[in-house]
Amino acid sequence: MRLSLLKTRFIGQLILFIMISWFLFNFLLNRQSNIMHRYFIEKPASYNLERAERLASSIYQSFRQEVSSPVLSDIRPFVTKYNDIPFLSVNFVYQDDDGLMHSVLDDVEEINILSAEYVYPINFGTKEIGTLLIYDINKEYKRGLEEYSHMMNVTRLFFAILLLLLLSIMLFREYNNIIEHQKRVAEYQAVHDGLTGLYSHQYFKGHLAKEISRSERYKHPVSLIMCDVDNFKNFNDTYGHLAGDKALKTVSNIISGNVRSFDIVGRYGGEEFAMLIIESGIEEAESISKRLKSLTEQAIEIANRIKSEVEQTQIKVEGKYVGVTLSMGVSSYNGEPNYNPETLINQADQALYRSKENGRNRTTVYDADKKDFREIAS
Repeated sequence: MRLSLLKTRFIGQLILFIMISWFLFNFLLNRQSNIMHRYFIEKPASYNLERAERLASSIYQSFRQEVSSPVLSDIRPFVTKYNDIPFLSVNFVYQDDDGLMHSVLDDVEEINILSAEYVYPINFGTKEIGTLLIYDINKEYKRGLEEYSHMMNVTRLFFAILLLLLLSIMLFREYNNIIEHQKRVAEYQAVHDGLTGLYSHQYFKGHLAKEISRSERYKHPVSLIMCDVDNFKNFNDTYGHLAGDKALKTVSNIISGNVRSFDIVGRYGGEEFAMLIIESGIEEAESISKRLKSLTEQAIEIANRIKSEVEQTQIKVEGKYVGVTLSMGVSSYNGEPNYNPETLINQADQALYRSKENGRNRTTVYDADKKDFREIAS
């Protein structure tokens, strides 16, 4: 569930990142397109150097005719009017009483004032009142080229950052997957036996205590099966520890294949295994005693089935086939209060010991009502 949520969140973040990148990319492309159209398509199409020179001279003559007085209120409308020409722009600069230069256009910088292509001093009478400046498209073209180059550099930077972010996401994702995998492996190894893959002794006992507590609260009976590989030390001494490990893996696989999905199986010791058989819940209407009897019978059936399959299985060792057998012990708990989980373990362990005493390869059950042991026929 948590992994699925992380995947969904990652996909959502990736989609959001792609959408933002798409909008930024389109903004940059539109910006470049506007610059190209304004400076390199629209104006150059109507530009002619000879025509620009004639028009600049004509603007100067028009200024002499249309501006009848040397006051800014008359000069400013003229400049505004002729700034609408597509490939020329007009400005008028003057000096104040302190000798500082000013322009009738508020947003013109000094560098632009000094870079006009056509310069016409304007006199009224014997006094020079200022200078008429006319810029042709070359200045605008250079400015457009600089702006376009700037946008290209911004676009390159954007793509570099985009690639870096994508690489970072991929590396983070890969690193996160490695961490998650290592975490799952560590969690698995913490509760599972390294050889057989069954639950470890510590985890099994902890789960048994929880199940006893649940059983006491809800009156759900449980059964415990303890089993031991017969004469395992002699098997190891005869065939070697590698063969012994193979035998334990074979037994654990048979046990796992014969219990139900909700039962708990653990490797309790070197060659000893434990199975916690839990009530399935289908006997809710029955009395506790009948349910306990039914569950015990199920546990006995499982134990005998496992014992029989192990007995019939041959293990290949050094080119020949050998077999092992199991001794089984079964005990059950009916949900009575103030019960110690160790009691259930001791009862199953004593039943297992009785099976070994009576010849091995057999199943013995501890009867809690009669407080006695009985051997089960195979």
